[in-house]
Amino acid sequence: MKTFLAILAIIPGLIEVITSVEKAFPQTGKGAEKLALIKSIMAELYAGITEQWGTIEKVVNAIVAFANKIGAFSTNK
Repeated sequence: MKTFLAILAIIPGLIEVITSVEKAFPQTGKGAEKLALIKSIMAELYAGITEQWGTIEKVVNAIVAFANKIGAFSTNK
């Protein structure tokens, strides 16, 4: 439960990081590179995040999939 609450607490910041990365680098086909950048940024912003990265990566993928489904991210370029 502690891990759940910790990850839940960072979701707003995570969404901001994802949105910022996508806005700065809207190119398609670069998901792995963007994910690595998000991981690097989050590791700098939140102490101890790398220990939970497997779960956080799944959350990032869910957020990105949802954003793509609703057309939140530009897919041109």
